[in-house]
Amino acid sequence: MLSRSRPRWLHIGFSVALCLCAANLFWIQVIQGPVLAAEGQELRTSASEIPPRRGAIVDAKGMILADSVQTYHIAVNQKNILNYVHWEKITGPDGKEDWVVRGRGPAEAARQLSPLLGMDEAELGGKMVGTSPYSYLKKNVDAVTYRKIRALDIHGIEWESVFERIYPNGATAAPLLGKLGNRDEKSVKPEGVSGLELTFEELLRGTPGKEAYEIAPNGAIMPGGKQVSEEPLDGATLTTTLHGDLQHLIQDALNARVAKHQADWGAVVVQEVSTGRILVMADSQSKAPASNDVQPVASVQYAVEPGSVGKVVTIATALDKGTVEPTTVFTVPYSIDPPDAGGPISDFHFHETMPMTTTGILAESSNTGTVAVGETVTDEERYDMMKRLGFGAATGVELPGESSGVVRPASEWVGRDRYVTMFGQAYSVTVLQEASLMATIGNGGVRMPPRIVDSWTMPDQTVHTPEPVKPVEVMKPETARTLITMMESSVHEPLGTGQPAKVEGYRVAVKTGTADIFVDGVPAVVSTTAGVVPAEAPRLAVAVVLYNPKVGLLSSESAAPLFSEVVTQAVRNLSIPASATPPTLYDSYPR
Repeated sequence: MLSRSRPRWLHIGFSVALCLCAANLFWIQVIQGPVLAAEGQELRTSASEIPPRRGAIVDAKGMILADSVQTYHIAVNQKNILNYVHWEKITGPDGKEDWVVRGRGPAEAARQLSPLLGMDEAELGGKMVGTSPYSYLKKNVDAVTYRKIRALDIHGIEWESVFERIYPNGATAAPLLGKLGNRDEKSVKPEGVSGLELTFEELLRGTPGKEAYEIAPNGAIMPGGKQVSEEPLDGATLTTTLHGDLQHLIQDALNARVAKHQADWGAVVVQEVSTGRILVMADSQSKAPASNDVQPVASVQYAVEPGSVGKVVTIATALDKGTVEPTTVFTVPYSIDPPDAGGPISDFHFHETMPMTTTGILAESSNTGTVAVGETVTDEERYDMMKRLGFGAATGVELPGESSGVVRPASEWVGRDRYVTMFGQAYSVTVLQEASLMATIGNGGVRMPPRIVDSWTMPDQTVHTPEPVKPVEVMKPETARTLITMMESSVHEPLGTGQPAKVEGYRVAVKTGTADIFVDGVPAVVSTTAGVVPAEAPRLAVAVVLYNPKVGLLSSESAAPLFSEVVTQAVRNLSIPASATPPTLYDSYPR
């Protein structure tokens, strides 16, 4: 019996084992098959991003200010390079061709690549030794060099296509354009960290594409391996309001003046009166964006006292309220000593007490005369004019880090501050705000918020424009027109402070200002000149500032001549016709 039952039990055991194997096979192939296949595919698949081309930044005429060029990062698979063999075809003495081994491994690859990459052969060979499947040898190699490297067909040498940011015009408008970098330690890809590069980062950067391919166990791409590609979406092209060639000319003139007068820094803004478009925003501190420093835009980030340019605000308030006319006569002493001013207030040059018109007070920049005009209106009315002009508030121009300036409420103008605010002290504004002041006057009393971007063009060629700016009515048109005529006297009046701002063939209306400051505890000045051209039909508003000049401290010695240079370049570059009629001026003194 026992001998008969053993084959039976063996048969049963074998059948059970067979069933278990079949069940397991069914589980693996049918139930788990798709999951395991996907996992296997994932293990054999390498995915990478395809970088988009960052959008260009161009000037109003389409001249490229910032662009991206395709370059290549050259890398090595340190495992695969060990198996590299350099075969070379030779022709023997008998004329027969044969193949010989020229070299092997990292040493031979380094010998071939070192002259192309401009690297020491030994150093390059050392970079190829290790176990990394992907190690960079050199970044941002140009297309010509890349093609030569690819033609060598070195097993183990790999590459990736990237885009390098370039600025063809060097330091021209560099602070405005900004630069790329890493905003924090977690950032991997360069992104805008200042200027327009930062403000319009989302539009400029584009959207990366995707690429996936099957790889062999040694890390090499499998021939015929499955590839899935999603094309990148390039960034938009940003069109600015700037005139690049004019920006360059004015930047050079500014740098020369800063050097001549040994100023800490200088800035110039040229604004289109009727639109608010910024044609030039020059900064003496400009360096090529490739430098490591994030450069400030002085015209919008630095606030300074306007000095006597602020007299325009006081006189505009009185004219607009009807408390004075351009020929209203005031008795103007050299010095006054209000009981609550904490000391006398004087004019810059000594003079006998004399009668002067409102126009003469502005043209000769009298402090005591301006106080007399300011006393005809309330402090609240002067403060209201400042606010309507945009003082104490950011202009909204498309640049990061804009300063609002500092304008305290009229209720806080106590003691001496109440008087000195009448002639541009005890508050601060940016150079852009000073240009906007003059543009408002030139535009018939209507303020057009400044802007530096005209449009952006998407990869599909659709063009988008910013939301239209809302004009702000600041003063009556007749007030603005009267102010321009009065400011012309500053250039033509024998004692006018703006005479050095004259421009041959053009009528200009200007106001100069020299504000007293302290730099590191040492007395210093800020020299300013601002105005419009041509005075009879203003098209441009210009503001120039030199901060802490050590030579030629007065605005009439430094900022006013620079104003003349800037306007001369601007009217030529923009083909603005010369003035056809002479000015009709108001009297500076009673007849």
